[in-house]
Amino acid sequence: MSDISSKDSGILFRNRQTFLRFNQFRINRTYQSLSSIDRLVFLVIPRLLHVNQEGLPGYFRENVPCGIHNFNLDRESQIAAETMFPKLILRRNEDFSPIIHTMLIMGSIGSIAQTQKSDLDYTLIVHKPSLTDDALALLRRKLDLIEEWTWNEYRLETHFFINDYNEFRENRFGESDSESTGSAQAKLLKEEMFRTMIILAGKIPFWWIVPIQTGDYHYEKLVQLVNSSKTLLNREDFLDLGNVDDISEGEFFGGSIWALIKSFRSPFKTLLKMGLLESYMFDETKSNLLCHEIKERVFANDTFDDIDPYISMFEWVQKFFTETKSQENLEVLRAAFYLKVGTQVSAEEINENSTDYKKRTLIKMIKRWGWSPEKLENYNQFDSWQMKQKVALGKQVNKILMASYRNISEKNKTLDKEQSLITEQDTHLLGRKLFSFFRKAPNKVENLVTIVDGNTSEKELTFFCDYPQPPEKPTWYLIRGKSLSFLEHISADNIIKKSATLSFLIAFAGFNRLFHSQTQVWIKSEGHSIKEHDLRVLLNQISSFSSQIDITAISNKDLTGDEVINILYMIVDFGTPLPREITIGNINRCKTSEELQDFLDRRLERIKHLTCIYLTSWGELFCKTFSGMDCMNRCLTEISPQLKLESLKQGNFLKIYIPSGRREILQIPWLNNYVLRSLIKRGQEALSL
Repeated sequence: MSDISSKDSGILFRNRQTFLRFNQFRINRTYQSLSSIDRLVFLVIPRLLHVNQEGLPGYFRENVPCGIHNFNLDRESQIAAETMFPKLILRRNEDFSPIIHTMLIMGSIGSIAQTQKSDLDYTLIVHKPSLTDDALALLRRKLDLIEEWTWNEYRLETHFFINDYNEFRENRFGESDSESTGSAQAKLLKEEMFRTMIILAGKIPFWWIVPIQTGDYHYEKLVQLVNSSKTLLNREDFLDLGNVDDISEGEFFGGSIWALIKSFRSPFKTLLKMGLLESYMFDETKSNLLCHEIKERVFANDTFDDIDPYISMFEWVQKFFTETKSQENLEVLRAAFYLKVGTQVSAEEINENSTDYKKRTLIKMIKRWGWSPEKLENYNQFDSWQMKQKVALGKQVNKILMASYRNISEKNKTLDKEQSLITEQDTHLLGRKLFSFFRKAPNKVENLVTIVDGNTSEKELTFFCDYPQPPEKPTWYLIRGKSLSFLEHISADNIIKKSATLSFLIAFAGFNRLFHSQTQVWIKSEGHSIKEHDLRVLLNQISSFSSQIDITAISNKDLTGDEVINILYMIVDFGTPLPREITIGNINRCKTSEELQDFLDRRLERIKHLTCIYLTSWGELFCKTFSGMDCMNRCLTEISPQLKLESLKQGNFLKIYIPSGRREILQIPWLNNYVLRSLIKRGQEALSL
């Protein structure tokens, strides 16, 4: 036993030294990819978590739990702190008792996919049972203050996630909430964390120093060995977060559902993750996961220059695609990877020796892929692609994702029920998110932006009305660029969408982020109430209104309940010119209910068209236009069953816009009050039935 322990002890010690060098290499690579000011913030954040000192971001006058085990303020961090806070003398807290065992960052940070726009997502591993609820609340408040500081001062998005090390060790991530994956992933999360993490301060996860082929039994023995204090290793340098030797087949189905949902935010990255899941499902995974391959390369290298977790994931999936999928799918994978990385290589640079490691790596890959200069230049112009082109690529990605999901789902059906790790509740919740995206419904605004990775905004948009011969009704077209000629002169490639109404195209453009503050807009129609000024106001307001939709972040409470309207936007069109009585008269002078009703009727009957655009609790956007007699009543009757009384009482529930052609936005308070009171009355009547 002593010989085995001595041998193991030597391996653990060497692995620790190697990991520390690799971890520092990745810290340096992360640092190089940040802007000069973000570098200072990156270096100083561990210090902010280590103390609660007046004058530093995150400070408030309470006994805030803080401190990181084994924290050392290195020279670079000291200089950064002195640069950012020159008038402050940094000190340690008295009666110091650190509560953060490990501070790490994971994901694309420190890889080829990191950009200057990448968020900094920190994971803080603590022992929650040793902290009271009040203490955790104080820590959360401190973290919130630091997040606000980095954003308000430097427009750097940072996030902190608190995890308990016992729960992490036992793969207990709980049931899904609006962000967590719950039971859907379990060990998959841990595998990803181990292969992508960078330790910024605190203890080393013990998995990183054990040999590659270490089963759970041997892993526990090695933990006991270090804890026995019979080695050169200090047990306080390590944190046991559990082993990852294998992943159960029953976990991949839940992971695939979650991957599909995450694709609504980042389809290109999800293609890689889904391909990895599918390869795991159909290959031998014991000591043969991506985290093991990366660990093996780390322990076999001295320089680490060619070790990048993101590239390793791509190459793993590329090999799987080469063996199991079509050449077309393989090309989509390569395009998605290149576009996701975001670093462009010009045709001229292909034969040059770049000093930038990202370009140097991409040049090697592009040569192996055999891309022509024309294909490379086409992908470099991705931001300028027409919406149709971006959607076409997005649909190709989505088709591959769905095929992978079906393959995993079919394999999952062959497993014993006990092998599936995802709970029924998580299956229902994640399935409902997929349903809300993919289902077809009348008047639903198609959500194309979720399958398009990257910017979708246009420099110029034209809303064009084509008037056919009576009795046919006019058709509206949303056109890329400035197009004020006849429809037959407009290229079909520039037609983004057509609809029976202008308002539906406005909702579509806003929802799919085709419009931004710099977009030039034109409207070509005869005698329409909405003018170019109205159009810009509507697009601005609806873009802001629909930006609140994030299918991945819908709460469990909303998903398990009935679909209800959360926010309502109305376009009330009285025609052009605007009838005089709409803006004159004082509703407060009505002394009887008859006078009040007459006041309202004479004005409501002048409405020519009424469009309601509403966002639901399931993350769907709908747009429907009512025209002609009694259109307000018909609209309210139709939408009232989908309303909750408590939503109506929220100040931001309803917004009404009245096209007028005026520069100033027309406000008619009695109209807002009428709509809200009518909906509340209908809701109360429904409850009394």
